[in-house]
Order: sequence, then C-alpha cells, then structure tokens
Amino acid sequence: DLHRRRHSFPTRRSSDLLALVACQKYEPSLGPAPTDADAQFTMAPSAANANIIELSASNPNIQCVWDFGNGTKAQGANVTATYPYAGTYTIKLTVFAKGGSRSSSQQVTIANDDLGLLNNPFYTMLTGGVSGPGYKVWIVDSAAAGHMGVGPDPESALGATPEWWAAGAGEKPGCGLYDDQYIFHLNAFKFDMITNGDVYIHNSLAASFPGSFQNLGDFTAPFDNQMDQSWLLTEGTDNTITISGNAFMGFFTGPRVYRILSITDSTMHLQYGHHAGGLKWYLKLKTL
Repeated sequence: DLHRRRHSFPTRRSSDLLALVACQKYEPSLGPAPTDADAQFTMAPSAANANIIELSASNPNIQCVWDFGNGTKAQGANVTATYPYAGTYTIKLTVFAKGGSRSSSQQVTIANDDLGLLNNPFYTMLTGGVSGPGYKVWIVDSAAAGHMGVGPDPESALGATPEWWAAGAGEKPGCGLYDDQYIFHLNAFKFDMITNGDVYIHNSLAASFPGSFQNLGDFTAPFDNQMDQSWLLTEGTDNTITISGNAFMGFFTGPRVYRILSITDSTMHLQYGHHAGGLKWYLKLKTL
C-alpha cells in the first residue's frame, strides 16, 4: 500500500553522508600562472627625449605593474618612465594572473640630466620646483572649515563635496592629526610622513593598529614616522597623488590614492576613498 511504499526506500544516515563528502576531493582551479615570457618587456628612448623611456610588456593581456627604479611606479602594458637625473636605474616589471606572478628586470642608463622634465606645475606646487629648496612641508589646515569631511561614493548631484559632514575649525584637537607633517621632495619623488608618534584613523580600522584608543568619535593610534617613501603624480581626467608603503595623509581610511580637487602654492584640497567603499573623504592641507 501507499504507507508501505513510502517507507520501502532505505534511509541514509548522516554519518554516511559525511563519509561520502569526505571521499569527494575538491581541488580549486586558479588558472595558469604567468610564464617567464609573460614578464618580459622592451624599452627604448622616446623620439622626443632620451630621458623618457617607452616600455612595453610582451603580454598586453595581463596585469602589469612597473617599478621604474627612480621612486615612481605605474600600471599598464604600455607606459613611459621619466628620468630627469643621469644615472643607472633598474626597471622591474611584475605581471599578475590568477595562478600567481612573475617578474623581470632590466637596467637603463641615462647619460645626462634634464631638469626641464621637472618643470611640471604640479611638481612646482607640491615641492617648490627646481628653483626652490627641493621639498615642501604640508600639514592639515585645521583652521579651515571642512579640513576633514565625508560624503557619498559615488558622488551625488552636489559633486565633490563633504555633504554628509564637515569638520569645523579645530574640531579634532589632540587626536594625532594636526601635528602630522607630509613632506614632498622633488628629488626621486621622495615622500616623508612625520607623525610625532600617533595618527588619527577610522574606527573600523582600530584592530589593525595595536594600542589604538577611541578619541572624539574615531581612534588615535601609535604610528612611527614613515620616511623615504615615494609619491606618484598621475595626470588625466582626474589628477591623483599615490603614496607608497605605509605612509598616508590626513585621517586614515585605508586608501592611499588622493584626487586633487584644487591646489595652489600653499593650499591643497583632496578627495579619497574608504577601505569598505561607499564613502568619499575630504582633506584640506596647507604649507607649513
């Protein structure tokens, strides 16, 4: 009968199911690793200037990260490296795929200085330029309204503005923010971060900074000076500054790429992202 047929099938115990699963071996496939050939590249001086080197990766269909050996870096299959100073530099290409990475290096020798390559208006505003002392010190403009603020990502119709919250003048005293210094050097595009022992970080990052403690809504964290890092200016639709290593500027939220909203010889207004997305942060700096 129906009742008997319902119970005529053997049942499988949970231990049997576990044994079955245990016998099934799962081997994830990440894809092939890049080959040594993928990491090769060609280089040649540009037709316009022997101090500008044109670089091309052998495989344009793979992620390419370059270190030019002069304190600057770039991404992409076809890039240019600029060398204002004579010397021998080691260029390194690292390519990435799901299965891993490969690297290769070549040396390039630049015969003569060409300081004209440093006559970029952004370089001049950031560092003082070739006629200046060779560096410029920037600090948070704590007296300015909106020296720290936040808005949505993506931006609303209001554009690049801290529409959700903007700090009033001097609103974050004693947090480890106002005494930090950011030094942009022209030579080798070196960047130094002077922390005076601590920095101000977003509350969601506190676990990554041992010894941090809550302070005016977010966290103050012990943090050493970050010396001999580098800065990279990328010009385009958005002009951005990328800071290397563990260095950063202003209230730390994770990213180290800063969009230049405006810049003069003595002021700089920046926008940057958030490690978890959804937010755009704003920072106003001034020269010391």
